[in-house]
Amino acid sequence: MTTSDGTVQGRTQIHGTAPRNRAFTIVLLGDGFTAAQQTAFNTACTSFVTALTLTPPFNRMARTINIWRVNVTSTDSGADDPAGAGGTGATARTYFDSTFGANGIRRLLVCDNSTALQTAAAQVPEFTVALVVVNSTIDGGSGGSVGTYSLAEGAVEVALHEIGHTAYGLADEYAYYSGAENETGHDYHPAGEPVEPNVTLNTSYTSLKWGWAVAGTTALPTMANPNCAKVDTRPSTVPAGTVGCFEGAHYYHCRAYRPEHNCQMRELGNWFCTVCAQVIQARTKVAKNVCALTPNKDAVYRYDGSGTSWTKIGGAAGQLYAGAWGLVATNPGSGDLYRYLGTPDSWQLIGSAGASFAVGTDTVYGLTPSRDAVYRYNGTGSSWTRIGGAASQIYAGGWGLVATNPSSGDLYRYLGTPDEWVYIGKAGASFAVAGDALYALTPSRDAVYRYDGYGTTWTKIGGPAAQIYAGEWGRGLVATNPVTGGLKAYLGVPDAWKVLSGPGASFAVATDAVYRLTQAKDAVYRYSGKGILWARIGDAAHSLVAGDI
Repeated sequence: MTTSDGTVQGRTQIHGTAPRNRAFTIVLLGDGFTAAQQTAFNTACTSFVTALTLTPPFNRMARTINIWRVNVTSTDSGADDPAGAGGTGATARTYFDSTFGANGIRRLLVCDNSTALQTAAAQVPEFTVALVVVNSTIDGGSGGSVGTYSLAEGAVEVALHEIGHTAYGLADEYAYYSGAENETGHDYHPAGEPVEPNVTLNTSYTSLKWGWAVAGTTALPTMANPNCAKVDTRPSTVPAGTVGCFEGAHYYHCRAYRPEHNCQMRELGNWFCTVCAQVIQARTKVAKNVCALTPNKDAVYRYDGSGTSWTKIGGAAGQLYAGAWGLVATNPGSGDLYRYLGTPDSWQLIGSAGASFAVGTDTVYGLTPSRDAVYRYNGTGSSWTRIGGAASQIYAGGWGLVATNPSSGDLYRYLGTPDEWVYIGKAGASFAVAGDALYALTPSRDAVYRYDGYGTTWTKIGGPAAQIYAGEWGRGLVATNPVTGGLKAYLGVPDAWKVLSGPGASFAVATDAVYRLTQAKDAVYRYSGKGILWARIGDAAHSLVAGDI
């Protein structure tokens, strides 16, 4: 019932190697596990780690997430199960006082949030989110300042759903509250736009909060409920993965909309939809996203993430490169390569000059000044390993490393072992590596292709483009119009693109948004996610880069 009914045993890190001050940190706390049942809690935590790291988009962000287990004993096993909510009437003396039956709904499992947060902070001060794992086979869970889930069948699915609430502020997308298909009082959502990023009352193309993901050919609303007296249980009338406005969400049958027909936030056992996945990606990243080099290249600035605030983090630089591994810059005089260490004016010399560099997920790659060899940074000092021969250009990202043959322009993929490369495609005007895909712009710039992931097979996904940029935001790819210079975003289906803005000198695709340097290079803008609305966040710059900075 209180903290006198148990003891905190200690903490154990069970996943992740990210620096503790830069990681997204999950703390799992056990409740209702007696001293003799701690092995069961440990097993439950391992199951959670496995499920999380195999579920998109978490599977692409494992390097940024640390997970800790905090073992806590309780006097009794289980949790309270009030008879008034349909339970057995059992009570249990547990450290976090977990109980089913909140608000009269048996599956609504809650705990003493204050005690859980205090315990998490005491054990892992840098924690981001706390989840309480309750030792009961009764189905239940909840999200809020603290997430909870039980050990019922499908428990890890409940855990993923609840972390969507607790860590990312996602709303329930189902159209009922207590579980009844035709429950009264839930026909029409009351007025007032929900604050959560994945539900809305708005169906306007220009102001929809997830407008960036909606094709112009998709009807809004996409599916309307024909009978607001009950939940619409029809299958989707549009192809799976279509983003639009599907009526029935936020516990109401009508006048509230969700982004896709189904999602982990609507029904367990599904992936997170496109919009929810974007929110998760953006909020999981603790590091800053964007850096700029001043117009005369005498200083490096990092965007602070809101408003128009920037922090000077370095002096003169020749060129900036960034990615999931971090930020590097070349010395404007010598060409030597320096890595940013996370603190303003703190940089480490890691290598000599190169023709170009590319930042991957776990290191940086370099092409020698004469372009006769490709090297991989070993991670310490200024030690590099030769991994390949001559190349014209190199490209890296979450998907991997590719290089072009200096004679033919043919594209090769690095297989992870020095001098092991495989031919995957012909020459292109440009290539772009996203978190989970590789894209190419044909030599004549008349088409954009996506690599299918095997052999030399590619799929055409778009028409003419002047340049392509890849990253973690949205579907991972944006391109510029060769005539107008305007920016368009790929929507994940061949020939489905959405206009985002007019022209710019350059663009940078971060985890949270797309950033634009104006044609005159006199201002930096950030995309709002709605229509073609951008916000000015900075002044003149020479260039922009996006990554974990």
